[in-house]
Amino acid sequence: MSRDRRSSRILAMQALCQWEIQHDESSPSLADFLASQDPSPQAAAYASKLVQEFWRQRTEIDERVGTASVKWDLARISTVERNIMRVAIVELLNGEIPPPVILDEAIEIGREYGGAESPRFINGVLDAVFKSMQAAMGQGT
Repeated sequence: MSRDRRSSRILAMQALCQWEIQHDESSPSLADFLASQDPSPQAAAYASKLVQEFWRQRTEIDERVGTASVKWDLARISTVERNIMRVAIVELLNGEIPPPVILDEAIEIGREYGGAESPRFINGVLDAVFKSMQAAMGQGT
């Protein structure tokens, strides 16, 4: 299942990158993209869930990234890094997966698909997002 989750996160990141370029968030477009990648049914279903959750909460998610990425406007963050973080924040908000797993996965995906500084940048931003979520819920670090 963890392999399917990793594949799902990568597919969701790629779908969001494609969405940014094409500006098409329709379900058929997402379904076509996922089908073209030939993932397992479980990976496709979870990727679709992640993308649809992002579309529903994109304003809140982008605000969280913007607030946590001190001195970096959202538009200045690379498309890949931005979308890796978006997927991770969807999972953080969902609360089904332990936060350390989500952060580690995002960092690893950043290492694979981003630039040399991506893992460090993604870790810093997501750590700040997670800490702000904990503070909002009255939990300590």
